[in-house]
Amino acid sequence: MKKIITLLVAGLFAITSFTTLNAQDCKAKLSIFAENVKAKNYSEAETQLAELRKDCPTINSAIYAYGERIYKAKLKEATDKKAVVQEMIQLYKDRLANVPAKTKKGDVLGDIGTLMVDYKIGTPKEQYDIFDEAFKTDLVNFKNPKSLYLYFELYYNMYKSGNQGIELENLIEKFEELNEKFESESERLAITKNEIIKKKDAGQELTSKEKRTERIADTNVKAIAIFSGNMESLIEKVSTCETLIPLFRKNFDSNRSNVLWLKRAAGRLDAKGCDEDPLFVELVEAVDALEPSANSKRYLSGIYQRKGDSRKAEDYLKQSLSMETDPIRKGKLLYKIADKAKKSGQKSKARQYYLEAVQNNPSLGSAYLKIAQLYASSVNQCGNDEFTKRAGYWKAAEMARKAGQVDPSLKSIANRTVSSYMQSAPSKSQIFSKGYKGGEKISLNCWIGGSVRVPSL
Repeated sequence: MKKIITLLVAGLFAITSFTTLNAQDCKAKLSIFAENVKAKNYSEAETQLAELRKDCPTINSAIYAYGERIYKAKLKEATDKKAVVQEMIQLYKDRLANVPAKTKKGDVLGDIGTLMVDYKIGTPKEQYDIFDEAFKTDLVNFKNPKSLYLYFELYYNMYKSGNQGIELENLIEKFEELNEKFESESERLAITKNEIIKKKDAGQELTSKEKRTERIADTNVKAIAIFSGNMESLIEKVSTCETLIPLFRKNFDSNRSNVLWLKRAAGRLDAKGCDEDPLFVELVEAVDALEPSANSKRYLSGIYQRKGDSRKAEDYLKQSLSMETDPIRKGKLLYKIADKAKKSGQKSKARQYYLEAVQNNPSLGSAYLKIAQLYASSVNQCGNDEFTKRAGYWKAAEMARKAGQVDPSLKSIANRTVSSYMQSAPSKSQIFSKGYKGGEKISLNCWIGGSVRVPSL
């Protein structure tokens, strides 16, 4: 009996030693593999990658992170790109299976879906299902702007095909879900950018890590603007006041206690400019009765403004602003109020709210662009002669320049706007002929107020 026990112990010791040895071998292989990838010795590293995936698939997520680098480099040189992409997709799938705890599922599934669309792999339904899994199982990490847009575009195309059982109300719901995701990502990035702006305004130098964070944030802000705009363009083709009002009217009674549905319906009608229809009033009143919010009070303010009841309109507007305490969301709220004022020709009021929006959300560069537009549209009211009138374009350019400074993702459009306004402003020869040398102040005698400095010659 003792002999049997001794043999069993010896056997277990041998197995343990063998396992430990394998783990040590895997770590050694991984270390050499990592060095080859860092040195861009991709040919040798690819062979090692195959060995690691076969022998040590669960040891470290670095296998798959470095493997991704290899395939991305390989893809650039490949003639058969589709074959390389399929290898990369399999790498992503292996990562999901072997190191799930170290993998952001929503992010990786989004990458798989995007590759499938870009390289025409699988059917549209198969592509959609990958994105749908990401959306339903890991929404937090499913945030790549392009992936979010492709998810909606595939759903939109299935709706348009007419053979997938998708109704307009399903499409509207999917749009609202993704629009809310885009908004939440915008808010997250705004917090990041505002911290950086605060540090810059205080004259502090950014660390290399902060500079990288800023670059990534700017890239993603720009991507969100592009892809959320593309998504809006798609929904605009099928959602008009003429289609939305009867759709929401049909479903209103069955959703009277569904706050989320009511909010989305009211928000969609407001966004589409359908807010003068009686249904909009009913939706807003239903929302406000169930769950009063800054937005429901803003809607009520607009309703009473149209009724000519300025006192109630102002009261609801004050309630709206006092109810929103989150600075990013308050900035958005103020921006929307400013847009309404701008649309109705209340230029001074619009500027006031745009400036308050920026105070709450310093990275909201589009507010400065809107102020620039207000100034440019008013130059003929702000001077006694052609020169002083056109001097207003300098003030407009000043605002547009600020837009690019606080939000580098707007730098391109801000620069084009500045260039356009400066071309409309007095030229150097006109400045010289007026006897100015630069630095003199010219009063803007209109609603803009204040003055603008003559540029140096």
